[in-house]
Amino acid sequence: MFFFTDLKGAEKVYSKVELSSLYMSPSVDAPIIYPIEQGKEFIVKEKKDSWFHVIDEQTGLVGWVKSDLLSKQKPSGDFKRKNYNESFKNFKGRVLEMSQSIKDAISVETFIDVKHLGGAAAVVIAHNDWFKGRRHSNQAFQVYDMWMNQNQSPSFLSFRDESGDEKFIILSGPHRPRYLKSSK
Repeated sequence: MFFFTDLKGAEKVYSKVELSSLYMSPSVDAPIIYPIEQGKEFIVKEKKDSWFHVIDEQTGLVGWVKSDLLSKQKPSGDFKRKNYNESFKNFKGRVLEMSQSIKDAISVETFIDVKHLGGAAAVVIAHNDWFKGRRHSNQAFQVYDMWMNQNQSPSFLSFRDESGDEKFIILSGPHRPRYLKSSK
């Protein structure tokens, strides 16, 4: 559902401005999937008017970016970026603390680890049984809210089982976060 496989030889482009956005459709009025920082790499799937339909290989997400905000040359130099690494470190600590609290309170194993994909994207690895529980989606939204509040920007979380198989993602939506199940 989220990943494409035949991208060998595809055109790579990079964000050349300090901050832009990945949109759900080719319009600045479309919902934003997540913010893009300078130097972010994408693969072009299609060109439409003044927009590029791109895939972020890191997250597997597909969206639209205005073509004048992208370049075939990766920008050089130090970019003024938000420190997502510091945000992630705080977030990971809070998620693992939350997991331990849930285990202590109701003896349910939840989250095993959290990995940073870069920027406002992360992966939460959970116990296989957690996905079978009634509360998993509510807890996933709580974890997403913590991540988004930590970033103060639209964000992306992939929830995976112990084998690393993606079960669902939660990402920013136009009015509220969206929960999208994997097609696997």
